[in-house]
Formats: sequence, structure tokens, C-alpha cells
Amino acid sequence: MKEGGVELNYIVGIVWFSDEHAYRRALETFTDSENMPATFEDWKTLVKRQLEEIKNAGNVALRADFDPETFIRWCSSRGFQADSEARCAFAEHIVLEYQKTGKGTVIE
Repeated sequence: MKEGGVELNYIVGIVWFSDEHAYRRALETFTDSENMPATFEDWKTLVKRQLEEIKNAGNVALRADFDPETFIRWCSSRGFQADSEARCAFAEHIVLEYQKTGKGTVIE
């Protein structure tokens, strides 16, 4: 996207699971866990492909770190069920916060 002759990159939020344990806890939390990769390794493979696509398009990926309790509170406060719609909205929320504050973790 260009604005005033300057190339702007999109920032894409990725819900991020730190390890196998966090991923298993996430699957227990989500109401649609059957739509998620079956294992943490499968998730890492999927995310690796997504990150390549994001970077190849000249965009930036931002981690939306997953914590079950925080995610459930976030969903409840916004009227979401813990599903794919909520994951997308949560990732977008993290991107918006990053744009406002500059605080966040860019995935290299």
C-alpha cells in the first residue's frame, strides 16, 4: 500500500503458542479446536508457511501471545466465543495496540 509516495507494510497478527504445553492448553480452550492443526509441530509447520507468505509480500508479522486465562477474559469482555473469529479479532487487537504503542514482538 502506498500513502504519499511511501510504501507501507501491512502488519499481520499471528496467535502465538510458546510451546507444546501452551498449544495443548489452547486446544482445550477453543470451542473449535477440531479446526486447528492436531499437534504443536503441525501448527509450527503451518505458521512457518504463513510467515514466508507474509514476508514475501513485504509485510510484517506480529506475535499475539496466547495465554488461556487472558484470552478467555478478552473474549468474555467482547462477547466472543473462544473460536476462530475470536482468534482473528484477538490478533487484530494486538496489531492495533502495537500501532498505538509500538510495543509488541515482531516475528523475524
